[in-house]
Amino acid sequence: MRKLFNIFAIAALALGITACEKPAGNEPEVEAKKPALEADKTEIVANGADKVTFTATVDGEANAEIIIISLKDNSVLEDNTFATTTPGTYQFKAVYGNESSDVVEITATEAEKIITLEADKSEIVADATEAVTFTVKVDGAEVTEGYEITNLNYSAALEGNTFTSDVAGEFKFQAKYDGKWLSNEVTITVNNVPVPEHKELKITASPNRIKADGVEEAVFTVMYGEDDVTADAEVFNSLTNEGIESKKFSTTEPGTYKFRARYNGETTGASVEVDAYDPAIAGQYEIGSIYNKDGVKGVIFAIKEHPSSGTIFCYIMSMDEEDLAWSTEYCDLSYANSTWGAWITEDIFDPARDNRDINKYPAFKWCVEHGDGWFLPSQDEMLWMWDAVSGGTHKFDSPTVEKFNKVLSENGGEPFQETYYWSSTAGSADIAIAVAFMENSVVCLTPSRDNAYSVRAAYRFAIN
Repeated sequence: MRKLFNIFAIAALALGITACEKPAGNEPEVEAKKPALEADKTEIVANGADKVTFTATVDGEANAEIIIISLKDNSVLEDNTFATTTPGTYQFKAVYGNESSDVVEITATEAEKIITLEADKSEIVADATEAVTFTVKVDGAEVTEGYEITNLNYSAALEGNTFTSDVAGEFKFQAKYDGKWLSNEVTITVNNVPVPEHKELKITASPNRIKADGVEEAVFTVMYGEDDVTADAEVFNSLTNEGIESKKFSTTEPGTYKFRARYNGETTGASVEVDAYDPAIAGQYEIGSIYNKDGVKGVIFAIKEHPSSGTIFCYIMSMDEEDLAWSTEYCDLSYANSTWGAWITEDIFDPARDNRDINKYPAFKWCVEHGDGWFLPSQDEMLWMWDAVSGGTHKFDSPTVEKFNKVLSENGGEPFQETYYWSSTAGSADIAIAVAFMENSVVCLTPSRDNAYSVRAAYRFAIN
């Protein structure tokens, strides 16, 4: 606490006391000595708690008659200490009798405020809609005005206390309070708008080759992504649109049947084929068995009926394979799009058509060098091979892949690899179609003809 006195009254009182005490006679007056004033520090924080302590002396000794005065309001310090909550510059001096000390100046600096910036979330998506809301606190108490929040990435102030973005990235923010006090930095991560997961609808049949005896069945499985939705899906014959409620198929009519599925408003893009073969040929031409006759050796992978002639062909794959380019020249082979690889191979090198140099077509050359009747299979024929090798699952870890590879290895052949296999089907002037013997994959979309992919030769012969 401080006691307030009028300085002039104090001075007059001091003079009055001196006059009363003046000794009679001719004794000389005692000259008052100048007091000294010292402070233990010259700067304090204006928080009401930090204080400066003064020491006043005369001739180096404390004296009870010395008073310390604040020149700002002419107040006398009661306990020789000073504290304030108002920032500014304050001046003090000590008074002893008629003498005053030199002025001592004390600076009271503004108390530092703790500014905190908080966000209700650390991540949003870049849809210009989802927002993060900031809160500004001063010394732990929320404030609703007097602050500005700045996006440090752009050195731009927010309008208000929310932030949205249509740009992905990391953004840093900082608040300023009362035009000078800065907060901590807050980082907000803006993620790309998630792309809806696309689930592929796929149908498979196991087995995909049955006897046309009305007993053997092909069982269908419908997958929606990783989910088995067979029970809720509709399976139907692609040609007749006849539904298969039991999700099983059997027949007494030999032929190749195609099936598709519907689920959740979607229809499978690709059909699954089921080959129903004449029981009379059972045991003679079994898929996955070795055929070795008249100098032709391979593994049977398909038995197909020609749709126009009615001829039933048995297809054999070569025991070996090779990594080769489809061709080393680019040109339009639009006629090389038939289902029948034997016709494509023959037609491409027909002297009457273009008289092409087979040496510029390594994959074709390697196949025909196996002997008369061997050819590079078409896209459809390679898919028949992939169906047989994978058991219709199109998964390389299928047990039937292991079975085929075992037959090949035990008979001096080369096993299949999980890779791309060329077909003879042309895609455009510079690409051809490769079938992917891989997990859940069928066709390589953009294979340049000069890429080196695996090649399996094929051979076919009529069995009726």
